[in-house]
Amino acid sequence: MYTTYIFLSIILIIGTSGISFPYIQDVYLQSTRTSNPNVTTYFNSTCQDCLCEEFITYNRMNFIALNCLSNETCQFFSNFPSSYQLTSSNGSRLYFLQSILPNDSSCCMPNITELLSRLKNTIAITIDLTFQPGGLNYDPNIPSEVAVVGWGSSPLFWFDPQNMTTIRSVTNNVMLTITSYNNHTFTAVNGIPTIHIRDRQTNTYLGNISYPTLTQIRKIIFINDRKTMIVSTQDNRSLTLFNVHSLTNYTFQRFIELPYSSIHGIAKVNDTFLYVSTWVNKYIISCKYENSIWTHRLLVNNSITAWGSHLTVDECGRIWFINNLVCVSTIRMV
Repeated sequence: MYTTYIFLSIILIIGTSGISFPYIQDVYLQSTRTSNPNVTTYFNSTCQDCLCEEFITYNRMNFIALNCLSNETCQFFSNFPSSYQLTSSNGSRLYFLQSILPNDSSCCMPNITELLSRLKNTIAITIDLTFQPGGLNYDPNIPSEVAVVGWGSSPLFWFDPQNMTTIRSVTNNVMLTITSYNNHTFTAVNGIPTIHIRDRQTNTYLGNISYPTLTQIRKIIFINDRKTMIVSTQDNRSLTLFNVHSLTNYTFQRFIELPYSSIHGIAKVNDTFLYVSTWVNKYIISCKYENSIWTHRLLVNNSITAWGSHLTVDECGRIWFINNLVCVSTIRMV
């Protein structure tokens, strides 16, 4: 599938001179790697502020691209990531500060045998926690911070994924569920049908979402440019979808019942295709949205004798599925 983008141009006036930048409207550049050290991020800054900052504080040649996100966050790229995607987002802009476009995105380590060999022989870096971890998440736009919560009631613990050093620990009553997205955190307590929303940086409480189907919440994701939230719940075998009107305003959209026990993880491929995992039976289910209907089918019946858990899809199209207490499985989908 190919997408056509229209390049526009803006002229920035500095003194008596004007400089033209090509840009793409309603799109931002997103690295598909968990870490991108070539990004400098500014919060609470308008696009105009960031363009001026580029010339007043920095030499123009320091950065090659600029994301102006719709939530007043700016991201400067000193180099284009080798693996990336252009993500649709109303109100965002992607500027090419040196009028240079990136090369085609490349898949990281397509040779699965080599990748698994490296993982097997790597030296693990660990971090000591005061609780048994039960959920882990990071914001794709801020990959330098990872959040983890406990199997039982625990604090919200943040660490650097590169060197495994502690960033901060926040005393929140959370367990099993954590999603960090759009500079906010979404947490829950097992068995209570409520999602709590907080500011990621300050931990300020912003509001909550309650609905009868939200029992035993396990995973929260967003699709359709943050306009739709999807929540998996374990005991009622379902996905619950909400329309997102603002950070604190959500309305029920639909309830998708799945005929498999203990629905657990969700992995987004795109806005119309998801993978869902189960805890007890270790299934992977594909869910497809077509003609205004979500359909599903059993994709993988895993025979490993452990509980299934969360899953993700990497840039090479491989599904990584955690079998609790045993291993991580990978499946290549063609």
